[in-house]
Amino acid sequence: MMLVTEIEEISKNKCKIYLDGEYAFALYKGELSTYHIKKGKEISREVFEELMGQILLKRAKLRAMNLLKSRTYTEEELRRKLKQGFYPDILIDGALEYVKSFRYVDDIAYAKEFISYRVDTLNKNQIVNKLLQKGIKKEHIEDAFAECEEEGTIVEEEKQIMAFLLKKHYSAKDCDYKEKQKLVATLYRKGFSTNCINRVMKSDFYLT
Repeated sequence: MMLVTEIEEISKNKCKIYLDGEYAFALYKGELSTYHIKKGKEISREVFEELMGQILLKRAKLRAMNLLKSRTYTEEELRRKLKQGFYPDILIDGALEYVKSFRYVDDIAYAKEFISYRVDTLNKNQIVNKLLQKGIKKEHIEDAFAECEEEGTIVEEEKQIMAFLLKKHYSAKDCDYKEKQKLVATLYRKGFSTNCINRVMKSDFYLT
């Protein structure tokens, strides 16, 4: 048996339930009546397991599926969304395993798609940082880059720098020091390495 030590209202129709002094789960107010849950009253292990293993796990899975209908999510993004719904970690894990079993959540596939859409405007370091911010593991990002390279979807950094300089009508012969430094600073802020920038700017790519 577990003691209901606190019932905290979240909204007009939903409450957070604390058992034996610790947060357990969130329920609709109608469910409090159905399962006779009241502060200071005990609930049986059978009721707890029914709520966690049937009612709430199913709800967490449906919530995850509904979120994925509108857009793609990384595993970490989906976890954060479910936490906002007050689902305990054990239910979030179960919901994530469920959607991952259908490949509805695939961080490598997500990273590959992100790379293919951003590769013309961001360099590799920028892409890596953005994917890390989305909660994708570094090894999954590396796998995604490797697959993109094999499929020929990655534009090399030097080609990105060349495209930028061509757009700016850069010429190594005609560009003065001040203008060159301004271009270098802009490219550096975009995340390109100084070695790569200097290598391209000293080349004759603009003549080809």
